[in-house]
Amino acid sequence: MLIRSLIVVFVLAVAGIMLWSEWLGAQAARRYPPRGSFVDVAGGRLHYRESRPAGEGRGTVVLVHGASSDHADLLATLGPELRHYRVIALDRPGFGWSDRLEGDAMADPARQAHALMQGLDAIAPGRFVLVAHSLAGAAATRIALDRPERLRGLVLLGAVTHPWPGGIAWYHHATSWPVIGPVFTRLVGVPAASRLLQAGAQSVFAPRPVTPGYLETGEIALLLRPATFRANSQDIAAAFDFVNAQVPRYRELRMPVVAITGDSDDIVSPIIHSAAIARQAPQGRFVLLPGVGHMPHHAAPEIVIEAIDQMVGPRSGLALN
Repeated sequence: MLIRSLIVVFVLAVAGIMLWSEWLGAQAARRYPPRGSFVDVAGGRLHYRESRPAGEGRGTVVLVHGASSDHADLLATLGPELRHYRVIALDRPGFGWSDRLEGDAMADPARQAHALMQGLDAIAPGRFVLVAHSLAGAAATRIALDRPERLRGLVLLGAVTHPWPGGIAWYHHATSWPVIGPVFTRLVGVPAASRLLQAGAQSVFAPRPVTPGYLETGEIALLLRPATFRANSQDIAAAFDFVNAQVPRYRELRMPVVAITGDSDDIVSPIIHSAAIARQAPQGRFVLLPGVGHMPHHAAPEIVIEAIDQMVGPRSGLALN
C-alpha cells in the first residue's frame, strides 16, 4: 500500500512539474506577444521586426540573434544606433515567434540559413550588411558562403565559427533526444532555466554588469516555452559538427568580415572563433574589446556601428537598398 501511494505521489509530482513548465511558457507568450510582421517561407512563417529611417537611408542591416535569445536583444541595443538604416531583426526558426519549420531537422544551421534567406529574399531583395551574435555565427557564415552576392559585409559578434574543445554540455544532448528530450525539457530544463535567467544574464555580460532591463527588453523569458527551450538545445548540439565541416570554406568568403569580441568572453572563445575566422577570411578584421564578455553589442555598440558604416561606404546622394 505504501509503495503504491509513493508511486502515485511521484507521478503527480512529475505531472505537476511538467504542467508548471507549460504554464511558465504560456505566461511568457502572453507577456511578450508578436510585435512585428510575418513572412511566409517553406514550411511556415518567420517573424521579424523592422525600423526605417525618417529620411534618406544608407542601406539595410539584418540582425540575427544567438542562443537563448530572440530578435529583441539585438534590435533593442543596436536599433536606435542604426537610425539611418533600414533595420530588420529576425527570429531564427523556433525562436521568438518564428515557426520551427522543419521540426527537429531545423537545428541544422544550413537549413536555418536557407530559411532566413527565403524570408529576406521576399522582404529585402537588395544587398545588406548581416550582423550575427553568438550561435547565429554558424548560419550567418553559411549565408555569406552560399549567397555572397546578397551581402555588403558580415559583422560577427562573439560568434561561433569553429569547433571548440570539450564539445557541448550533456544536458543539451539530453534535451535534444527523441522521446526523452521533451520530457527532460519540461521536467528539468524549463524549471531550472526559470530560476537561472538572471544568473545566466550575469554570466554572458561578465565581467561587466548586466544592461539594466535586459531580461525585459530582450524578451528572454520566451525561452521558457518548452518547444523553444528544446529548439535552443538542438541548435547548440548541432552547431559543433556543422562548423567543423564548414571551416575549410572560410577562405572563400568574398565580402568584408569583421569579428568583434570581448577579451573576457568565457562563452565563445575569442581566439578559437573570432580571431580564427578573421585570419581565414580574405577581407577579415579582428576587433578585441578589453574588459568585455559575450555581449559586445551592449558594451560597445559604437564599434559595431562603425564596422557597418565602413562596409556601406561614404554617404552618397542615393539611398541604398
